[in-house]
Amino acid sequence: MKREINTLVLTTLILLALGALMIYSIGGLRTGAAGRILPKHMIFLVVGLMGFVVMINFDYHILSNKIIRRCFFVGTLILIILPFVPGIGVEMGEARRWIGRQSLSFQPSELARFTLVLILSFQLTKHQENLHKITHSIIMPVLILLLYGGIVFFQKDMGIPFIMAVTTMVLLWNARVKIIYLIFTGVAGAAALPFLIRSQGYRSSRIQVLMNPWISRDDRGYQLIQSLSAFYQGGFSGSGVGYGEQKLGYLPAAHTDFIFAMIGEELGLIGTIFVIVLFTVLLIAGIRVVLGAPDLFGSLLASGITTLIVFQAFFVMLVNLGFLPTKGLPLPLVSYGGSSLVINLWMMGILVNIARQAQLSETPVKKDITVSLWKRPLFWIFQPRPLKIT
Repeated sequence: MKREINTLVLTTLILLALGALMIYSIGGLRTGAAGRILPKHMIFLVVGLMGFVVMINFDYHILSNKIIRRCFFVGTLILIILPFVPGIGVEMGEARRWIGRQSLSFQPSELARFTLVLILSFQLTKHQENLHKITHSIIMPVLILLLYGGIVFFQKDMGIPFIMAVTTMVLLWNARVKIIYLIFTGVAGAAALPFLIRSQGYRSSRIQVLMNPWISRDDRGYQLIQSLSAFYQGGFSGSGVGYGEQKLGYLPAAHTDFIFAMIGEELGLIGTIFVIVLFTVLLIAGIRVVLGAPDLFGSLLASGITTLIVFQAFFVMLVNLGFLPTKGLPLPLVSYGGSSLVINLWMMGILVNIARQAQLSETPVKKDITVSLWKRPLFWIFQPRPLKIT
């Protein structure tokens, strides 16, 4: 697992450096509110890196401790309810997703993503022998998903609940839940999606804008048009770091939701491909950790963390490129955003720790999660190679 450890750490640091560079380009030389994003980003980065180092050296098995799990379960539940409390919750852009103040706020839904993975990983491991029963394999995980994802959904946030739902399906798949149960759950979720979209008028309009952003070029389609314009202006090699024009008030959320478009403008096609390659490397290394984890709990935890980070990354990139409806999600490890940056770094630290524990273990869990024929191709492609002892 030494190779996977080095890959995860190096890829994380490169993404962080790229993000800091882009934040400097967008706000480093500006005054006012835009000029304050760089020092705030660097503070969040330092806090996140401290957590990253701690989690690397902290045995992930302690997360399965009863007291710690309950603290995460109850604490996160309280935190995601607080944005609805007047005087505590902060409203930005007609959405109440934050607590604190506008100048310094925390988004509890970022923590809810990890808590969901932690609780499901433990429950699916604990009830491994009973996963042939629909109660333990589907009903229990879906109820936990609805508890956290439902509250976040009512904060006018459909992006994070969607990522949580996909992650839940990945965890169920890795836990060897019956394929018929997975198909049934997937079909039910897909059937509910149109109703969830229509529950808010702006969500339906985003679908229409996706098909033709120019029908509302000065309103709903403006952000997507400016994003596509950034990629067009960047061309193959980009305009150069600091020379992009979209960040000068043309592209909203250039430092958060649409930072990938800014990379496309300033670093060009080369820069965007580089980012895609980095997250692909992160995905492959994460899969190898999943297959080589020392126990099922670690394997499920690793698969959940990898899915949360990598799936969201590709989701955001597709949004920036106009292949998915516009959604307010940061690019993990790259975008500005203290809550996202800190939580993602802590999760990456846990992922590296699982790889470290696997390096010390002589009985990896990979044989237990690849017994079925339809999972074996994934195993043979990504299985970790044994270390050479000299």
